[in-house]
Amino acid sequence: MNKSFQKNEVQSPEEQPSETLTDITPLSALNSGYFIQIIQAQLSGKIVLPHALGLSEIEYQDLKAAINDSELNQKEAEWNQDKSEYLRQRAEFCAEMFAMKSEEHEELKVLLNSYCSEQAPFSDKMAVIVATASLTKFHLWESLGLVERTQLSDLIRYNFPELYALNTKNMRWKRFFYHQLCEQEGSYLCKAPSCEECKSYSECFA
Repeated sequence: MNKSFQKNEVQSPEEQPSETLTDITPLSALNSGYFIQIIQAQLSGKIVLPHALGLSEIEYQDLKAAINDSELNQKEAEWNQDKSEYLRQRAEFCAEMFAMKSEEHEELKVLLNSYCSEQAPFSDKMAVIVATASLTKFHLWESLGLVERTQLSDLIRYNFPELYALNTKNMRWKRFFYHQLCEQEGSYLCKAPSCEECKSYSECFA
């Protein structure tokens, strides 16, 4: 099983995040807001994603330390209570299902990471989370717990500006990611001679 999707367990002291609060890279207010929204959506059961959102336990704890939000920490504490057992089981099942798509997940992470902005701290963590949410059958913005598709576009423009600029035809983002993988490696080849002639055109373009 892909370690990123394994059940998160209590780490031994030597496995705990090594950074102190004074060492942590500052997180922008914009990305902090996005991360809080996505993590809260997962912890509350609003979206169906694995706990830690595809990040390793150490990466997840480092991210939460950088966010440093008391309400989010409270939500995490509630997640570990008996009343949230169903949500934990659902997240574990989701992790097991996603582990079967580990190669696809890795390709998406590599794609997004190659476009991470140096001006957006933790954009590499956002790449993992977006790649994880892309494995669901739902619209990407819904899978991330965002309000609407335009918020997803803003998130991508901030964290992956060069990738954002490539989507000149306003293609739906998840479809666009796979289209990019298709152009790079041909792994997800579409059989239509062109987008305009494809019967799924309305599904790919907004």
